[in-house]
Amino acid sequence: MKRLALLALSLAACYGGERANNGGECPAGETCSPATPNGLDFVGNALANEVLLSGPRPTAIGGTQVVALQYNRGDGVYIALDVPFNADDDGHAAIKVDSTSGSQVTVRGVGSGKNYLRILDEDGLLMDRKELEARELTSIEVVPTDYESIPAGTPIAFAPGPRKLGIALYNAGGTRLIDTSMQVQIDGVRASWDTFNTNATLGTHTVSVTAGDKPAADIDLVVVDQADSVVAINPPPSMQPNGSASVCFQASAGNRYIAGLSWAFNVDGVEKTQGDGTLTRNCVTVSTTKSSGSVAISATAGGQSTSVSIPIGSARSAAPVTPMRTLPTAVPTAGDRASL
Repeated sequence: MKRLALLALSLAACYGGERANNGGECPAGETCSPATPNGLDFVGNALANEVLLSGPRPTAIGGTQVVALQYNRGDGVYIALDVPFNADDDGHAAIKVDSTSGSQVTVRGVGSGKNYLRILDEDGLLMDRKELEARELTSIEVVPTDYESIPAGTPIAFAPGPRKLGIALYNAGGTRLIDTSMQVQIDGVRASWDTFNTNATLGTHTVSVTAGDKPAADIDLVVVDQADSVVAINPPPSMQPNGSASVCFQASAGNRYIAGLSWAFNVDGVEKTQGDGTLTRNCVTVSTTKSSGSVAISATAGGQSTSVSIPIGSARSAAPVTPMRTLPTAVPTAGDRASL
């Protein structure tokens, strides 16, 4: 696997082992291998509804995670580790080495905390090391895998039709966890360790999930085709003259946000539709050439509509432009979780 070095330094630090993050410098107390002078990247499993890989996220106690090892070959391109190595778990207080295959190491969460995953060459010299973490699994929920902007803490229902759904694992603090050995009973086809392609049909369906060291948990998958209401989500109080803003809307059935709907917008008479394949489909970018007055926006989804009017303020007093939120870190996962 090749990865061009186009990521920001913060992301590189997320993946990088201690040598990789310190210019190849050998950690104190270690003797380092000349085979990887720039250290290694430790790439964990991707999460449903995230674009980027993780570096790695905590592993659920009792669960597993596959860590891919990469190194900078010297020209800014990262490739899979292609020399013999041994994986050491430094006493496995939190994570232990389960197995190795090719350039990948499978680790298992065994206790709450952190310890090093150390990668050694055939002579026992350190290629690089990274501290990995394990945490207790406390709750599970079904989440959408596209990038709608959903208010945190809002239970979720799904629109009918073909859907890719994610199974999100959490610890008590709300941190997402990994368990690639998770077992899921759902009417659908597994697309990755935590995502499933399904044809969502109307009604409430039970999804059974066994993950970490916990017994099976049953989660409701609620599918509806009609909304009770559509409302704007924290619309900006004003816009700058000749400016732009992003306005998001929520279609609800009872107290549940309905994910996967098609949205129709009208902005000062200009119509636009957004559905599958659209980033933040429930948000519309509003631009105006007006210097006074207001911008009228209507939104329709799930058989319900609403309208808002955003006044155009002075350039000095107008609220800052709200950017379109397209990255997963700006789209909080939300829903009613099955506690364990």
